[in-house]
Amino acid sequence: MLARVAQTLYWIARDLERAESFARLLEVGQAAALEGDSSNGAGGRLVWEPLVEIAGDMDRFLATHRRADERSVPWFLTFGRDNPDSIVACLNRARENARSVRDRLPTEVWEGINDAWLDLIEWPPERITRDGVYPFCQGIRRSSYLILGLVEQSMRRDEGWQFMRLGRFLERAERSARLVQASQSAQARNSLDEDVLDLHGWRALLGDASAHEAYLQVDASALSPESISRFLMLDPRFPRSVAFCLGEVESAIGDLVAMDAMAPNPAPLVLARTARDMVEGAARKPWGGPEVADFIERLLARCTSIDLALGDSCFLAAYERTPIGQHAQASRQAQN
Repeated sequence: MLARVAQTLYWIARDLERAESFARLLEVGQAAALEGDSSNGAGGRLVWEPLVEIAGDMDRFLATHRRADERSVPWFLTFGRDNPDSIVACLNRARENARSVRDRLPTEVWEGINDAWLDLIEWPPERITRDGVYPFCQGIRRSSYLILGLVEQSMRRDEGWQFMRLGRFLERAERSARLVQASQSAQARNSLDEDVLDLHGWRALLGDASAHEAYLQVDASALSPESISRFLMLDPRFPRSVAFCLGEVESAIGDLVAMDAMAPNPAPLVLARTARDMVEGAARKPWGGPEVADFIERLLARCTSIDLALGDSCFLAAYERTPIGQHAQASRQAQN
């Protein structure tokens, strides 16, 4: 497979996953803001600012907005022209990239991505301000789930599918880790400890990760910040936990090596195995305390290293020459 094609499929999956994760984040953020205003008078900044932190774009946001509130953050993450990782920007890149590799995608997958974009451009941006983000986010999530289903049901499990799998789960691992990281930072700033508002925020975190029902099936009796963060980071069976996603990343790279699409024992595989060892080591230790924040920071750095290694070993010159490569570089800077 050409390096350009591999890179394009990888970033199609990452951009689709990013758009869907931001839509889910905004949906839960709006619900938390409404509940806070109506029940306890908590400031909207405590709800909206962490959303920008999770997106990894705080510096860019502050360059164009004075404060995080119910107007600035939804606009920045949906239609913001100054945000290259807005939902609109992610879907636009995914569509343009899919157009360039239509011969490697089933017709149904291309049509699903194209239809999602056509539905999006018909959405009047002022409706976000008038009606809130919920209808918009619901549409984005449904489109994303449809596209993912089409990818899973219609694509041959060849190199192209593996690169899309790799991009999707590496993006998902980073977003889940950032969710937990932002929630722990908010807890430390507010010093709420055992306060009911703190636990309410962690319950909202489960909603951000579409994990509430899955968590209750595992540990309904221990609804605490520690048990929730451990579930989202270390549960090996939940498809949005960091542990599960990194396992999929390692598996995808191993399958690409078996298909001769990568050299034997490439740097990305070594890094993925190291990340898995980090997760397995954390699962054997007591969870909690300042060590968790350091663990998450090191794990995020390892995810960035996997992305960089993929650029060096698989995408080569095409990685930095195309607009996608420029987007990847900007994303890494935001993550750092």
